[in-house]
Amino acid sequence: MFRSYPQERFDAAPTRRVMKLNTYTTLAIAAIALATVPAIAQVRITKDGRPERMFRPIQGLNPRDVHFLRQAAIINMAEIQMSQMAIEKSSNPFVSEYAKEMIHEHQGSLDELMIIAANKSVELPGAMPDDVKKLCMHLQNLTGDRFDAAYQNAQVSGHADASRTFKSEIENGKDEDVKAYAVKTLPEVTLHYRMILNKQTMMGPNKMDHGN
Repeated sequence: MFRSYPQERFDAAPTRRVMKLNTYTTLAIAAIALATVPAIAQVRITKDGRPERMFRPIQGLNPRDVHFLRQAAIINMAEIQMSQMAIEKSSNPFVSEYAKEMIHEHQGSLDELMIIAANKSVELPGAMPDDVKKLCMHLQNLTGDRFDAAYQNAQVSGHADASRTFKSEIENGKDEDVKAYAVKTLPEVTLHYRMILNKQTMMGPNKMDHGN
């Protein structure tokens, strides 16, 4: 004679099996997630069984980062050297004031860059490349209006090239510290470019409003 059981006991057993199956499935998914996440992600499992990724900044240079640090150093050093020349050689009020501001701005940028490079064990160039040396020699041989025109042309092309260099690092770099420097400095490069095109400066009679 078959023993009679309440119907709810038979209904509860499949429910428990389904719950166990769901738990095992969740744990398996979480284990796969832990095994496949990139090194930049720290993963923990929440109370309801979901894997949660906690991202931290990428530390470590790729070749683009190293190239950018060295190129940015050259850009800053070239700006300082050419602008020092402009202060000595030019009698144009705009050129003189612009040159003073470029020395101040790029020296600060170079100082910050040197700290980052030292922390990353990247050796920066100690001398200018041949193309920059050639440009500086050309400027050194000019005087008066010819120098002023050549200096301003060099500023236009130089800041346009610098803008491309910084944008490339932002888009293709790996190390977050280096990219953060590029992100911070790019607006300054853009401002310098606008200043030379508009014949305006941040101080003095040619003062430029940063908000415009």
